[in-house]
Amino acid sequence: MTYTSLPAGVSPPLAEDNERNHAGLVIIFASVCLFLILSSLGMRIYSTSKRSAILSDDYLLTVAVVRSIPQTSVVLYQAHLGWGKSHDLLDAPRIATMEKTAYASDLLYITILGFSKCCTSLFYEHLSTFTSRWTTRSLLVLSVVWTFISILLVAIRCSHNPWEDINHVCGSLLSHWTAITILDIIVEVLLLVYPVKLIYRVHLRRSRKLAVLSILGCRGILIPLAVLHYVSIRKQISSDDPTLIGAYATVIEELHLSISILLLTLSSVKLFLATYEDDDGLAYTNDASRGRSQPRSRSRKTLTFSRATTARPWDNMEEPILYDPNRMIIKDVQIEVTSEVMEMQDRIHSRIIPQGDA
Repeated sequence: MTYTSLPAGVSPPLAEDNERNHAGLVIIFASVCLFLILSSLGMRIYSTSKRSAILSDDYLLTVAVVRSIPQTSVVLYQAHLGWGKSHDLLDAPRIATMEKTAYASDLLYITILGFSKCCTSLFYEHLSTFTSRWTTRSLLVLSVVWTFISILLVAIRCSHNPWEDINHVCGSLLSHWTAITILDIIVEVLLLVYPVKLIYRVHLRRSRKLAVLSILGCRGILIPLAVLHYVSIRKQISSDDPTLIGAYATVIEELHLSISILLLTLSSVKLFLATYEDDDGLAYTNDASRGRSQPRSRSRKTLTFSRATTARPWDNMEEPILYDPNRMIIKDVQIEVTSEVMEMQDRIHSRIIPQGDA
């Protein structure tokens, strides 16, 4: 595609997407994924502000986001240097720098995926009982081991300048990515299976369990993304024009990375929805619980008193699954009293006050 027909004074676009140049596609997806990553951090900061404590997975998510920003910046610079263009459109002086940025983006991509797995393992540890903590720590160790092995497999290639090995000239490149993908899928399957056992042992209604499992099960989307990334990498390696075909691998890479970060905010999604309420009048916020439980035939009220009282553990129970100091899952309890009991307490309170005044 040429732009010789453009009117005078109109410049060609900064990037384009056609059969010989996919740099525009890379730039668009990288920009959108950067927005998703920053949005994830904003959502996690908001949810953390609603809690009384900052957990270890909050810190790890912050580290993952901090690493993701330079990774996306490297991809954008990589596209600026010519990644996504056919080899005959590349500027020779920029090829070496472009290959180095592609090499760096792959290493950062693996590192951030590892942070995502470790963050998920730590989140499961907060939900687990003390006796089953060894399982979550095993998942954490597996995530760390996968990260180090994958970094080594990506870093070590055929030549002394590994960034130059981007196609079939390096015979071991495809086998390295095959091992990375297989191990990645194994770890993700384990991270998907563990919540089933975890939630099954909690005394919740079946509908509540299914709701929690459906949220945690969203991480399963990372498995097909890993497969798609491997397929695109294989096409790049087997192609005679790897810088052009490699654009698709970069797009899938950015999607895989950003979604893996976005999924880490699912544990806080109830703070944004705040609309679900079960049959007992339990909602995700006190306001929703009070607002939707009042119209019922039997007057029920959450045990929350406006008068000054000693803070009790159940006064602020508004989440289906809560964290106790020992990081154990506790059964959510909706403490309800009938209007008659509330009336009796009000009468007793009204009798005590005049006696005190006298």
